[in-house]
Amino acid sequence: MGDCTFFRKDLKVNPQSNVIVKENDQEGHVFEEWYAQYLKMANMKMPNPIKGLVSKRRKRYTQDGFDLDLTYIQNNLIAMGFPAEKLEGVYRNHIDDVYKFLEKKHKDHYKIYNLCSERSYDGARFHQRVANYPFDDHNPPTMEVIQPFCADVHNWLSQDTKNVAAVHCKAGKGRTGTMVCCYMLHAKHFQKASDALSYYGERRTHDKKGVTIPSQRRYVEYYASLVQEQLVYRPVTLAIREIRLEPTPVLNGGQSTITFSISVGSEKHFVSPTYEVKKGVPSLTIKMEHLVPLQGDIKVDFFNKPKMMRKEKLFHFWFNTFFVKKEANLNVPDMKENGNEVERPERTIRALSYDEQAQIGQVDASSRSVRTRSLASLDPDAKMVVLTLDKWELDDAHKDKQNKIFAADFRVHVLMARLPPTEPSEWHKPCLHSGNALHLTETPSESSEADSTDPSTAEEDEEEEEEEEDGWESVEAAESRRVGLYSLLSNSEFCQSSQLFES
Repeated sequence: MGDCTFFRKDLKVNPQSNVIVKENDQEGHVFEEWYAQYLKMANMKMPNPIKGLVSKRRKRYTQDGFDLDLTYIQNNLIAMGFPAEKLEGVYRNHIDDVYKFLEKKHKDHYKIYNLCSERSYDGARFHQRVANYPFDDHNPPTMEVIQPFCADVHNWLSQDTKNVAAVHCKAGKGRTGTMVCCYMLHAKHFQKASDALSYYGERRTHDKKGVTIPSQRRYVEYYASLVQEQLVYRPVTLAIREIRLEPTPVLNGGQSTITFSISVGSEKHFVSPTYEVKKGVPSLTIKMEHLVPLQGDIKVDFFNKPKMMRKEKLFHFWFNTFFVKKEANLNVPDMKENGNEVERPERTIRALSYDEQAQIGQVDASSRSVRTRSLASLDPDAKMVVLTLDKWELDDAHKDKQNKIFAADFRVHVLMARLPPTEPSEWHKPCLHSGNALHLTETPSESSEADSTDPSTAEEDEEEEEEEEDGWESVEAAESRRVGLYSLLSNSEFCQSSQLFES
């Protein structure tokens, strides 16, 4: 390097041709020889230990001079990490390396599918063959996203036997695996969701843990039902009557203050008051005071809110109202009988519209407009259905392998009334090409982030993902990979009616 500094005063390099330009013939041949060796070393494909640390248990493609977080799930179906640029490309797949790989292996026959809602890139880098089906990290896709994605991939692969589809999210594992498994079911490569999920885990990872987040696995099960039973998806309207947690989570020495929220897609429809859970109470039953109609993809978040402290996330879960049909057993003891008398605050439970929430920035009960109705207006003959999810089917709770907060037999029961739909809808294709992401996304994930360029941040993301993987070990003991107690509604139950709820 000392010679390089000395000769730099007398010699310069044409950056376009890499030709040595001699301003002084003295010692010029020495620098020319050194620079030739430098170019040779710069073009060598050296192993990158940082990339290996970030990819962790995901399998990498390390052939033909490439080192990419990329796996062939099938001969024409690729799962890979995000094609990053600049510093992020040092520890993730660099977009230039991804381009070189696809051009060398599948020139003119590849199409990329970006599942990230938090970022995108210029589709021109890949000849405009980029389709975007975005949804948030650590969350399932909406039902309206899955079918168009599967149809798009199937159409592309059917055009030419040489065509390949490269699917990616950020890490190229959870979201990617969810959609890849749905496609394999769509293409009839597998009949059961469990088989598709197992196959993906074996192909993509060294520890066979591919899609580990319970809600994502549940949505693969949903799509398997649609394909196998040849059903047409239409939204179904339900109203939550009651939520039961049993046994109660162990927090703060056995006493806790619990609150929850309900979102429909990206819109937060309901925020509960806080419920004081007394020590030694075997279960918590929360009866809804108001009727909140729900349709489509629903997210329920539970929090612990200690006094004078910030609320802590306990768990959450996604479900789709179309798939809930298990008839409810109405012989459910009330709160006093099961020993849990919930202390209700004086304020009224209200719902917050999406527009109001955007203006306020935070949920504020004092400034919300009422969008709920009294349960007295519910048809007494309305059918009651129940969704039951055990600990291993609840996002975040499934990571508690030591049963410190949630007992091994912890369950959530959601009792709902079936209501006529207000407005049936058809499938639509939320897809834009050339890197223009269409944000039909769920409630933004707290763990999702924008364009990250910090390797330490990336490692934290991967650590969180690994924690979720670790939590799935106990799931193997769950009964035959059951993902929720649900079944399907008949077509006769999808009749359109006049508007049911007052605005």
